[in-house]
Amino acid sequence: MKLFVFAIGGTGARVLRSLTMLLAAGAKVPDNLTIIPILLDMDMQNGDTARALNGVELYRTIRNAAYPNGAAPAGQSDAPRPFFATPIQSLGTLQSETTQERIGDSFLPQLTEHQGTFEEFLNVSTMDDIDRELLKVLYDNSAKPTSAELKLDLSVGFKGNPNIGSVVFNALEDSALYKYFVGAFNNETDRIFIISSIFGGTGSSGFPQLVKLLQEPSQKMPIRNARKGAVTVMPYFALEENGQSAIDQNRFNSKTKAALSYYQNQIHLDSLYYIGDKPGAKLYANVEGGSKQANNAHIVELLAAETVLDFANRGAGEFAGAKTYYEYGLRRDDRQLDFVHFADSTFRNVMQPLIRFAYASKFYTEYIPANLRESFAKSLGLQQQLGSSTYFVALTKFMGEAFRKWLAEMGDNDRKFDPFNFQTDFNALVRAKQIEPKTFMGFGDKGISESFLLNEAGDAEPKLLAQYPQPETRLMQMLMVVADKCMQKLGDLNRQLV
Repeated sequence: MKLFVFAIGGTGARVLRSLTMLLAAGAKVPDNLTIIPILLDMDMQNGDTARALNGVELYRTIRNAAYPNGAAPAGQSDAPRPFFATPIQSLGTLQSETTQERIGDSFLPQLTEHQGTFEEFLNVSTMDDIDRELLKVLYDNSAKPTSAELKLDLSVGFKGNPNIGSVVFNALEDSALYKYFVGAFNNETDRIFIISSIFGGTGSSGFPQLVKLLQEPSQKMPIRNARKGAVTVMPYFALEENGQSAIDQNRFNSKTKAALSYYQNQIHLDSLYYIGDKPGAKLYANVEGGSKQANNAHIVELLAAETVLDFANRGAGEFAGAKTYYEYGLRRDDRQLDFVHFADSTFRNVMQPLIRFAYASKFYTEYIPANLRESFAKSLGLQQQLGSSTYFVALTKFMGEAFRKWLAEMGDNDRKFDPFNFQTDFNALVRAKQIEPKTFMGFGDKGISESFLLNEAGDAEPKLLAQYPQPETRLMQMLMVVADKCMQKLGDLNRQLV
């Protein structure tokens, strides 16, 4: 099953970043799922988009090398899902039936070739006087840079103006991107999911226009009849005051209320998820776009990414009725969260894989480089490959940088989620539970010690050699074995709120 995920605007990119982390950790999805992320944004230099793209590209590099035959090795039905198991593929790598035009291999295909102002996009200079005067009534044309809509530079997005974005997205049907998507969507089992905000410019304008387009009678039947879902992200952060910015956060709530009313009557999907949060005291920089717009990761984005997984996991029979609405609620409204705050399904399908991946991350990035003389490291050729091979470098960047930074940003936000302490040893890595060594005079169970980790890796690697002769695949399997042993040491976490 292919799931085409349209991630619109900055919020779409931030949720895609979280989705990539969850897939890397082995969050629960159908075994036959392939994710096709399609980032839609006029702001091609957006910092949030750049981080999302970097994560997806690293993921794809790692997965292609770790599973060269395409499918991740299947374990027992009750076994944890392998790391990086779900294929992530760009739209341009799919075969399109209706067009010979190629759109490249990017997860951020060009939305439009236009790079100028909104005024130039509308070709105002070619209009007659009456039409020009009408536009001045419909759109602000003042000399003030923060409010002049017709002079808005579209190369940095819509700056919180959905009335402008909706006009631009109205041309999506004629784009090479959309035509290629229509041609590639040729399987009755394919699904579509849309990620967007409801309070900004790009997401709140692109979402209804895209849904309208997908439902047009002119669309071919597989697209019109395909199972479609979306997550609408409502306001969840506050911005610093910036008189030079065109983004007015005071309009977030009013735009949300207006859009919700429209969605109720005009948006027809199988599943529509809503999520948001009361903004905390920590303010985000009020940046209009470009490379400086890179907001810290937030738990709302992680939970929004879970909606993609939830939609993918639903069986065909669950879409038999009318459209279904979903909201997410914590078990208790605390500003600082831990595993106990999440529903059982979230803990089982998302959080437990994250714990397992955190153990693997710490072992790979901290213990392996310090123990390259061990027999398993020599067998894998890590002394030669760790700093030079494309696969090993990508894995180090993902586990040691991208994953850690994503977690650290959520831990520094105001709805704080900081479940791991990478600055300590393995016994205290999971903040929710300290593993207490059981020793007497230095003998006994020391928990997850360095000797325990090296012994488990040294025992697992030779057993994997025959089945996985390729070092990249064998290393990934070994990391999962070690992580599973750590999970056994950790045991069950307390799920009772106190």
